[in-house]
Amino acid sequence: MGHGVKEKDPSGSAGAPNDLVDGPDHSLFQLVFDQAVVGIELVDSNGRLLDVNAAVCALLGYARDELIGRRFEEIVHPEDRQQVSALVAQLMARKIPSYRIEKRYLCKNGTIAWVRVSSSLAAADPERPYRISIVEDISERKQAEEVQRASEARLRTVLEAIPIGAILSDADGRVLEANKAYLGLIGRSLADLRAGRVRWDEITPPEWLAADERAIAEARAHGVSSLYEKEYLRDGKRIPVLLKLASVNNGHTFAVFVLDLTERKASEAALQARTTEWEALIETAPVAVWFTYDPDLREVRANRLASELLDLPLVFGLSDRESRPLSRRRIFRNGAEVTLDQAPLRRAIRGGEVRNEEWECRFEDDRRVDLLYNASPLRDRSGAVVGAIAAAVDITARKHSEAVLQEREARLHSILETVPEALITISEKGAVESFSRSAAALFGYLPDEVIGRNISMLMPSPYREAHDSYLERYLRTGEKRIIGIGRVVSGQRKDGSVFPMELAVGEVKVGGQHMFTGFVRDLTATQKVEQELRQAQRMEAVGQLTGGVAHDFNNLLTVILGNLEMLEMRLTDDRELELVREARETAEHGAQLTERLLAFGRRQPLQPKLTDVGDLLGEMTPLLRRTLGETIQVRSRSDNDLWQVLVDPSQLQNAILNLALNARDAMPAGGRLTIMAENAELEPDYARMHPEVRAGRYVLVAVTDTGIGMPTEIQERAFEPFFTTKEVGAGSGLGLSMVYGFVKQSGGHVAIYSEPGHGTTIRMYLPRAAIPDEAVEESAPVTPVEALHGQGEIVLLVEDEPRVRRMTTARLQDLGYRVVDAANGPAALAMLDLHPEIDLLFTDMVMPGGMTGTDLAEAVRIRRPEIRILFTSGYAEPDVVLRGQTTEARWLKKPYSTRELARTLREVLDAGS
Repeated sequence: MGHGVKEKDPSGSAGAPNDLVDGPDHSLFQLVFDQAVVGIELVDSNGRLLDVNAAVCALLGYARDELIGRRFEEIVHPEDRQQVSALVAQLMARKIPSYRIEKRYLCKNGTIAWVRVSSSLAAADPERPYRISIVEDISERKQAEEVQRASEARLRTVLEAIPIGAILSDADGRVLEANKAYLGLIGRSLADLRAGRVRWDEITPPEWLAADERAIAEARAHGVSSLYEKEYLRDGKRIPVLLKLASVNNGHTFAVFVLDLTERKASEAALQARTTEWEALIETAPVAVWFTYDPDLREVRANRLASELLDLPLVFGLSDRESRPLSRRRIFRNGAEVTLDQAPLRRAIRGGEVRNEEWECRFEDDRRVDLLYNASPLRDRSGAVVGAIAAAVDITARKHSEAVLQEREARLHSILETVPEALITISEKGAVESFSRSAAALFGYLPDEVIGRNISMLMPSPYREAHDSYLERYLRTGEKRIIGIGRVVSGQRKDGSVFPMELAVGEVKVGGQHMFTGFVRDLTATQKVEQELRQAQRMEAVGQLTGGVAHDFNNLLTVILGNLEMLEMRLTDDRELELVREARETAEHGAQLTERLLAFGRRQPLQPKLTDVGDLLGEMTPLLRRTLGETIQVRSRSDNDLWQVLVDPSQLQNAILNLALNARDAMPAGGRLTIMAENAELEPDYARMHPEVRAGRYVLVAVTDTGIGMPTEIQERAFEPFFTTKEVGAGSGLGLSMVYGFVKQSGGHVAIYSEPGHGTTIRMYLPRAAIPDEAVEESAPVTPVEALHGQGEIVLLVEDEPRVRRMTTARLQDLGYRVVDAANGPAALAMLDLHPEIDLLFTDMVMPGGMTGTDLAEAVRIRRPEIRILFTSGYAEPDVVLRGQTTEARWLKKPYSTRELARTLREVLDAGS
């Protein structure tokens, strides 16, 4: 105020009403307007804000200039505008002198502020009327009211949901408030409550009013009353209830909680009735019963039969101090005399259960009573033992009958227990009368589960339904369809399985009644042996066929593909290259057909998982050491960065275990078993030489032993099903076949390398798992094979296998080397003497003729120390054949690709230059 007092806003209204506040009160009004802690608004007749004080700006978050000239409806909540506008209209029309309203303002930041506004017309020029509004912030009060309303609503929801009646009542008996449970309990409605027609003293029988008065006095004195029972009247019926009062408002008002006891009272009445019935039953039942609630058993109660049976009073004690009445009795169990401390009732009071125990009681007059006992502890709801009960059946007569029949049954039992075939006897009604041990083992039933029931329970449908008609027809016509020996039928075990059996049935008459005796022989084993024999014959034929054909076919394909590879490297004519490629693809297709033949007959179900072979070997190694014994040294090693493979881990463990056991058998005098796992990459060159292999990345698991080794003819048949070199009964011949099938089913490759007298290595190549989202590794630049060619150096190749020697010679020559070859060590030394220009010795480690590759290398070093040496071996580690000898020579593991051969040769030769 104080600036622009006479100016007009665009709508024609005065910018401020200061010109209406003239005289000495002007400064006082200005001071109050500016310093007031409550908000003040001046609004013209058009609803525009003329001025606001700082309290309004602070409340709404606007600057003063942002509010002056704005229509007041813009800051009023949309839901309140209609009501406010109506009041403003009445005020401006002078129909009301002022108004007060609680409404919501919209703050600048989007929040809502609750305010209480008092508005009246300012005493000013009638031509320019305006109103002045006092604005009070009541947001906190509204929030508190909302919290209180929510709390009351939750409380009301709880009170309406609980199954306990709850009321608020005055001391005169008038019910002020009640929940649904209470109104339902007394049969009144909410309308009755609101009309004041519900009084607790009117629905209470007169004899219970004194109890209510005592509870009211107790609640006034102590805040709450004790729980007490009373009754309500509902439709002329009495309703038992349980109440508790709490004083509210200094004893002028009471909160009352009421629980309906109708069901509980009915249950107690029913329990009492049942208790009476049980007591009568116990007294009349032909069972002796003892029970007590005394943990020391100083007071034991017995029913009449128990008292008469053992000549005891109806109430007696079993404590040491009061056991004299029992001293003239001796008790036995399983023929041995025992003390009262072992009696069933005493064991039950200690928490034990007694079931079907036979006891014998002997008196001084030689009278004897046999009892069949059961006893149990009596527990409260928490499970604590509060008593015990024992019951016994007099089996004296039964035991006497058992003694009479014991000898006869012993003879029959001897027959039933010793007969090798199942023996069953049945009545002419088909009921089982005896069931031998062999029958129980065959059918899976205990004798008690079968004896007395119809024999058809041991038959599958449709024989089960037709059996009784067979018996009836035989008894009526004498047609002996069920009598005879050697009949093959089907039986059904307890678990529902059906099996073939041979049945022989005989007949005898006892007391005019027919009795049938059946001897049953299980044919399952016989048929299984026949089936396994046929399967073995089929598998033997498959194994022989696939093993022989696949082996020879793969040898042919290896040579064909190897020669095609070398031919392909030499040709430059596109037409000739196309012909060679087509021939190679056809040969590879033949290799795929061979792989399918080898997979035939292998049906092991696999459950492949991502597996870390290094972890698996670490877990298996201690087991293998224990399994193989102290004479076998077990070593394992694996790369730290092994790739994961997707295989069935249990089948992989079985495969390694099979190989380890084979290795143990190959080392009867002891030796060393080495298991190695490393990353390996089979290159296209190797894959072209081995049609069953796909080039790519693998995890190689190699199992190497230092045993007797295998000659070539054994290696060629090692993976055939049922092929074994062990004695009859010592091996099935399926071990290596299983390993082969598992690796092939896992998409891998398995190879065997062995030399007689020098051990064996079995290699399993398991494909690296393709892990989703795996980062693509940067491939190192591949040096072309041409850059690794020789420079006319002369290589002395020593290899005992002719085909490998011919193939390796061709490879070396293609790589630019001159080759001198020999089949064994002595021949190699002779060639060394003839060719002094030899630059490198490339020799297999294990060879026939008494000289190993190591022996040859040592002899060459003595004669020609400058010659470079490169070993090759099919074993997992060179120390298998080095036998501890030291050497600095490099070695190349078979099988190797042309690129590996070229690179290694260059590294060895260049290292010596």
